Parts: sequence; C-alpha cells; structure tokens
Amino acid sequence: MTTVKVSSKGQIVLPKAIREKFGIKEGDELEVLDFGDEIVIVPLKKGLKLRGLVKFEKPVKEILREVRAEEEELEEKL
Repeated sequence: MTTVKVSSKGQIVLPKAIREKFGIKEGDELEVLDFGDEIVIVPLKKGLKLRGLVKFEKPVKEILREVRAEEEELEEKL
C-alpha cells in the first residue's frame, strides 16, 4: 500500500510506479468515486466515460470490503 499526503490546495501526487503501471500521463483524466467511507480513483481513457457501463452483482462497497479482507489475510501470511 502506498501513502500520499494532501497539499494545502487539496492536491495529491500519484507515485511514479502507479502512473507507469496504469499509463497515466500529464493531462489524463481520473474519475474520483465516492463510496461513502472510501474514495476510489479510476483512470479514464480519452473520450471514454465509464459511469453506468459496468453493472455488478453485489454493491461495490461489499466488493471492496471483500477485497480488503483478502488483502489483510495475505498480509498476515507474510
């Protein structure tokens, strides 16, 4: 997990490894999703809006909880 700080202007810097992994370059757009007690940042490809395109069988909050629990289990095994 990577930690970043928020500047006085409310800005964050995405670590270089994350930008490279997802191909994020200057001027690219990221969508910020509010899931109540969590924020998810999703890179958007130019000209492509994903909102409403994907439907999940479970609420996204539940999916995120499950993923977090799996990550915690894996970290405990290390």
